[in-house]
Amino acid sequence: MIAALLMLAQIAPVQAAPKPIATTVAAIRANPKRFDGQVVRIHGWVHTCQRLSCAIFERAGQTPEEAGKWLSIAADPKFDAIVKPLLPTYVEFDARVDATCIDPRVTTDDKGNQVITVCADRAPDLTIVSLRSVVSPEPPEIEN
Repeated sequence: MIAALLMLAQIAPVQAAPKPIATTVAAIRANPKRFDGQVVRIHGWVHTCQRLSCAIFERAGQTPEEAGKWLSIAADPKFDAIVKPLLPTYVEFDARVDATCIDPRVTTDDKGNQVITVCADRAPDLTIVSLRSVVSPEPPEIEN
């Protein structure tokens, strides 16, 4: 019986993890439904990362206007512990996208009332799957 199970285990194909989609903060914000549930590879700047707010921005900047578009990073104690001593820092990671808070939806509940999805604190726009690199304080050269 055990021998038969071992033989089946050798024959059964192993599902490969899906390859992350390389994209940008701006692309996800422009079309969040396209990326919803997908694993993406993204890079940008994390300026602050606190218990209630942590986000990845398009650029380095002293103000939100200078830093450009952003996405919230879901609460992740391991990620926080790694990046906090290096802030502000340039990061690259793979993450699963949840479009719920990026593109708030108006839905109807079972009583016919309209409900608007509103997210506060560390919305799970991006849930870290794999932290690929942290570079502080300057990002690597990027070819255009």
